[in-house]
Amino acid sequence: MSNDESDRGDSDRPPSVADVEPFESEALSGNVPDDLNEAVTAEWKASNTAFQRIHTVLENTYEPKTTAEVADAAATTKPTVRKHVEPLVEAGLVEERDDGRATRYAWSETQRRVNRVADLAERQSAADLDAKVRQAKERIAELRQRYDADTPNDLAESLDSDDGEGWDDLATWRTLKADLKRLQAAQSMADYLADADATAGRRDRSNHA
Repeated sequence: MSNDESDRGDSDRPPSVADVEPFESEALSGNVPDDLNEAVTAEWKASNTAFQRIHTVLENTYEPKTTAEVADAAATTKPTVRKHVEPLVEAGLVEERDDGRATRYAWSETQRRVNRVADLAERQSAADLDAKVRQAKERIAELRQRYDADTPNDLAESLDSDDGEGWDDLATWRTLKADLKRLQAAQSMADYLADADATAGRRDRSNHA
């Protein structure tokens, strides 16, 4: 076989594992630099104040954390956490729990519900909220009529243990009831914000008259 034929044969042959050079780049090989976490933490500290970091940690805390745990997660000190968490507790945004051994902090469940309502009011138009409220009310009315029950509790008392569809509808009814409360709260919040904006606009125009 000529050298040309040998070269063509080699080029047509798929490469073997031995032919392929291993990656030399740390990024491609999957090795994580030891100082990566330090770099991320340093960037977070540079772009956020201690209060902002503590606020973020607590807002995403569902299991209460001690002062030391919050300080560690927020890349700050325990005295700084105590300084900034106090006004959050006083404002009702953070719940303080003392079990006799340590004081722990977690974001208020009430505030979480308020935040969800505020987010709903911001993301949904007034027309969308109206439509969703109407749909929820209509679905609840259908369940009332189907089971001749005024409330989910009435339905629960009337169901047999093996009535799978009935128990599914009961869960749906309870979900609809909770959703309806949130939607109506979002409507009220949206109306309040619209009135506040209108009042601010009138005040601004009068100041410039």
